[in-house]
Amino acid sequence: MLEYWYKERRTLADFRRGPLGPYMDGLAARLKERRYSKSYACHVLGHCCLFNSFLIDQGISRGKEVAPAHFGAFIDAYLADFRTTSNLYVGGGTARGHLKHLSSYLVDEGVMKPPTPKPLPPQYRWLLEPYLQHLREDRQLDETTIQNYRVALCSFLDGLGERAKLNGMKALKADDVETYIKQHIKESPVNLRSLASYLRSFLRFCAYKGYVAKDFSSVIPSVPAYRLASLPKGMEDTDLQRILNTIPKGTAVGARDTAIMLLMMAYGIRGMSVVELRLEDIDWQRSTILIRARKGGKEVVLPLLNAVGEAIIQYLHHRPETRLREVFLGVKAPYFPLTGQDISIIVRKHMTNAGVKKPKNGSNTLRHSWAIRALADDSPMKAIADVLGHRCLNTTFIYAKADLKMLRQVAMPWPKER
Repeated sequence: MLEYWYKERRTLADFRRGPLGPYMDGLAARLKERRYSKSYACHVLGHCCLFNSFLIDQGISRGKEVAPAHFGAFIDAYLADFRTTSNLYVGGGTARGHLKHLSSYLVDEGVMKPPTPKPLPPQYRWLLEPYLQHLREDRQLDETTIQNYRVALCSFLDGLGERAKLNGMKALKADDVETYIKQHIKESPVNLRSLASYLRSFLRFCAYKGYVAKDFSSVIPSVPAYRLASLPKGMEDTDLQRILNTIPKGTAVGARDTAIMLLMMAYGIRGMSVVELRLEDIDWQRSTILIRARKGGKEVVLPLLNAVGEAIIQYLHHRPETRLREVFLGVKAPYFPLTGQDISIIVRKHMTNAGVKKPKNGSNTLRHSWAIRALADDSPMKAIADVLGHRCLNTTFIYAKADLKMLRQVAMPWPKER
C-alpha cells in the first residue's frame, strides 16, 4: 500500500526495512482508508520513517521491542538541531501528532501495549483507588465522569499532604477538614456545586469504610441553588433567521452547519442528540425523525419538517462515503463523527458571525428559544417536556416564566396615584 503514496523504489525500500518495516504498508493503508490528503499522509509517513531509522540506530530490531519511551527520545533527538527565533513554531507538537497515527496503529495490531493511565500517588492510592472502583462498579458512572472525580479528589488529597496517609486520615478532625475544604473550594477551578458533590460523596465513602473516625460530609458548605430562580434566555425569530443567513451556502461545511442549526432550532434538542442522530433514525417514507433518549428521558418520534428534511438532504450530497452511521461527520479526513463540543463550537461561531449576543452563546440558547416559542403557541407542557427530553415535568416549568402572553393575563393592574 505504500505504492499508493510513493513511487521511488529506494524510498519504498527505506520504509520496509528495520523493526517497523512490516507495519508501514498497514499504516499507509489506514491513512488511505481514512481519506487523508496526499500531503498530510506523506508528512505522517515521513516522520514514521525517520522514527524507524532512529530505532535502527538504537539497536531495536523487532517491533515488539518498541516502547512509548522511544517516541519521547526520538522527539528530543529530532528537535536537538532545530534553531528558530519564532515563538509560534512548535516542531515537537507536529511530530508527536504525526507519530500518534503510528502508535495507535501499533496498539491496534497488538505490537505495543495500550498506554496505562497515570498511577495514583502512593500516599493515597490505598484510599482513592477503592473509591474510584466504587464509582465504576456500584454507581455505574461513565469513565469521563470518573476522571472528573479523580482530578478533583487528587487535588484535595494533595492539599492534605501527610494527612492523606492511613494514620493521618484516622486522626482528622472536623475543624481541620472544614478549614482546608473552605480554602480548597476558593482555589479550585472545578465548578463549586460539582466540587461540593464530589467531596461530600467521597467523605461519606471514607466514613463507611472506616478510613476516617467520623463522617465529615456534613462540613462541606452547601452551594445555594434556587429552583426556577433564573429566566431562560431565548432569541427572537429575526435573530434565528439572521444566523441562518450568515452560514455560507454551497459548501460541505455550510450544508452541514445549516442542517445542524435548523435541526436544533426546529426541535430544541440537545447538542448530544444531534451527535447521536443516525441515518436509520430518519424515516423518509413516513417523514419522521427519531430523537434518542438522553439524561434518563425517553426517545421520541417527531414529524420531519420540510425545511429540516431538505437541509439534511443537501448535506447528504456533501457527506463523505463511509460505513459510519452517524449523520453528521467532520468534513476533513478521517471524517470522524462530531462531538458535543463540536456542536457547541459550531453554534457559538455562527451566533457570533451573525452579531447575536446572549449571556451564554451556545446550543442551550437555541433549546430555550424553541421551548419559549412552543409555549407561546399553546403547546401542552407535557409535549414540550417530551421533546426536550425532560424526565421530570417540573424541569420544564421554568419556561412558563418566559410565557409573556400568559403572564399578561394574570398581571395585576398598576395602582393609580391617589
